[in-house]
Amino acid sequence: NKVLSVADSNWTLILKGEWMLKFYAPWCPACQQIQPDWEEFAKQSQALGITVGKVDVTQQPGLSGRFLVTTLPTIFHTKDGNFRRYLSSRAVEDLQSYIIEKKWESVEPIPGWKSPSSIVMTGMAALFQLSVWIRQIHSYMTETLGLPVWGSYLTFALVTLLTGLLLGLMLVLIADCLCPSKPLYKEVRT
Repeated sequence: NKVLSVADSNWTLILKGEWMLKFYAPWCPACQQIQPDWEEFAKQSQALGITVGKVDVTQQPGLSGRFLVTTLPTIFHTKDGNFRRYLSSRAVEDLQSYIIEKKWESVEPIPGWKSPSSIVMTGMAALFQLSVWIRQIHSYMTETLGLPVWGSYLTFALVTLLTGLLLGLMLVLIADCLCPSKPLYKEVRT
């Protein structure tokens, strides 16, 4: 067996069954150091009754946001949609004993609102993806179009202001339609 690559398109696979999932980056020295043990652990996955996966945070920023990954490498254990952060030694023997001896049962699961499948974390994933999209647009404007960096920042500032103004106007119009204002005074007839 080998390590399964997990991406935004297939991450829901980890909601069923038992998984060990490693978040890493190719440039990370600590990630490179545990790579042989992770591969060896994956070879034992069928005998252990689990699936071993990996997420490259440089390619899948949405998933790193969904799981709130702030350090590398980060390892999660998941069983039937319950997520636990693995904080023990990363030696292959310790990874195996974590599964065989069910040490994960003594680890508190991630609270429901912080669970990668929650609405809150879905929003966090979208924010991470938005930041990557903005960075790509910035690179395109500065590198391809030759716009100075300050010009790119000014463009983003203007787009942000205009978007805010348009959304605000739409909210006022919707509120006015749903709850029309009452006249401030009544006309008196004589």
